[in-house]
Amino acid sequence: MFSSSDLNTLMEQIAQLGKGNNNSTKNISKSCPGNAGKNNKTNNNIPSLTPAKLLIVAGLLCGALELKSISVDRDQIVDIVLQGSLKRKTKLDKMLDEIGQMPFDDVLKAVLGRV
Repeated sequence: MFSSSDLNTLMEQIAQLGKGNNNSTKNISKSCPGNAGKNNKTNNNIPSLTPAKLLIVAGLLCGALELKSISVDRDQIVDIVLQGSLKRKTKLDKMLDEIGQMPFDDVLKAVLGRV
């Protein structure tokens, strides 16, 4: 989906967001509900982006991670479940995915036609 250079550029931009160099991120963090009512002595109330957070963002953007479920309980605690695999699909896996979408009659005729 993304080339390695595009991904590296994106990672650098995401890392800069965590440093708080961008003026637009300061406005976003002030409107965040978690920051309401807090008296911070510094203006740097933007949460820092850890390597784990950067990997999650990159995994979502590249398609390695997919959203499986979101749940909100009565205490308004949000649980987000992501699912993905680091295993790359082989040619056989891709072929089996294509065969799985075909009707059984067509698959059987193709197999018998090759014998």
